[in-house]
Amino acid sequence: MRASPLERIEMPAYPYFVALHALLGTVSLITFWSAAGMKKGSQRHRTIGKIFLLAMCGVIVSGIPLVVEYVFFRQNLVSGAFLAYLLPLTAQACWLAWRAVTDKRDWRVMTSRVGWHLVLWLPVLSALPVLALGLMKMQWLFIGFSMIALINAWQMLRFAKRGPSKPNWHVVQHYQGMLGAGVATHVAFLGIGMQPVWRWLKTTTDVPPVLIELFPWFAPLAVAMAAAVWLGRKYNRPRAVRNNARFQ
Repeated sequence: MRASPLERIEMPAYPYFVALHALLGTVSLITFWSAAGMKKGSQRHRTIGKIFLLAMCGVIVSGIPLVVEYVFFRQNLVSGAFLAYLLPLTAQACWLAWRAVTDKRDWRVMTSRVGWHLVLWLPVLSALPVLALGLMKMQWLFIGFSMIALINAWQMLRFAKRGPSKPNWHVVQHYQGMLGAGVATHVAFLGIGMQPVWRWLKTTTDVPPVLIELFPWFAPLAVAMAAAVWLGRKYNRPRAVRNNARFQ
């Protein structure tokens, strides 16, 4: 039986999970920009990058109780389904950023790992109900974000089948994964941490509310896509791989 808003029972320790989630998200945000401003490949860059990925792992794990709260306690299946999709999608970006540099000597080792198949298919499976909800309710946020997992899956399957097309494939995979994880960090900061700002804009400006609601979600994605284009001009220029044995 659904409880009324006044009678809603909160999951035990839920405020602590939220606080932990916010704390780890703050660490992720700080270390993301710290690593971005350091010389790529330096010891400090690698160390801060590891802290960022560890903090992101904590963000993902601490996000699971939030899904439980929305689904089972608040009985908000729509928000719960969307959050349940964002967690494996974020895990995908973090895993690829990590394994690209640790398996850089052999791409076949990376694509044969259990983790590769998990981060490939879990986001796809969790994206399907989000896409269905988006189409039924004409929610462009759900439709747009669910497509990310489907596009990523197509790219990963193509990579596993054809292999890399350039010697520095691991650099490209790494920065693309870090950008994806960065999108998740900034979406959380803008969408949750700055909610009072968006509420104020809705009541004091003539900007359409739908644009204000979509901005925290799609703005980080747009910036990441622009950054990917810029980095691609530097690192992702097409160069044929002469001998696949060099990656073995």
